Amino acid sequence: TLGTKFVIADNPQWWQAFLKENVSILAMNEEEAEALTGENDPLLAADKALDWVDLVLCTAGPIGLYMAGFTEEEAKRKTQHPLLPGAIAEFNQYEFSRAMRHKDCTNPLRVYSHIAPYMGGPEKIMNTNGAGDGALAALLHDITANSYHRSNVPNSSKHKFTWLTYSSLAQVCKYANRVSYQVLNQHSPRLTRGLPEREDSLEESYWDR
Repeated sequence: TLGTKFVIADNPQWWQAFLKENVSILAMNEEEAEALTGENDPLLAADKALDWVDLVLCTAGPIGLYMAGFTEEEAKRKTQHPLLPGAIAEFNQYEFSRAMRHKDCTNPLRVYSHIAPYMGGPEKIMNTNGAGDGALAALLHDITANSYHRSNVPNSSKHKFTWLTYSSLAQVCKYANRVSYQVLNQHSPRLTRGLPEREDSLEESYWDR
């Protein structure tokens, strides 16, 4: 996690080299992303960061949340969601793909996903502490679930390739977005209760997407 744009802006080249040498998964907000990459478009910033790391999570306030990563060309999966316009045309075309480390791909393909704030975002935001960390925690939970499943069911078709995530980029976006909303909505960086398995009322349509 980048932490603050001011530290990054002080010496972005040093951080770029540090990421390339030491980091696989990068989480940042749009201000930190611009300081690191020079790109003020979160999608382009996330794409640029793939020059140094394997997987990127970029929160962009009211715009929502972006993810960027790599998948194996042979295993790419087309989205069933509407194709989104952006600085990279139809960038979410293969967002139903699962992420892989670049070194584990024979023919790496860059894949991207985006999701707007859950239910439009909270009515009132008193502070944003922990929202990005919550999103990252959701991503790490999915990665851990993949490792756990591979250890317990090694012959599963889920592990034909050396995946990094258990779920698709689109699903991880959805999960990260939901956790982030919960942190923002309760005005505290610590969740006081777990998320419901399935939610009542209009949220059903969100999970069915």
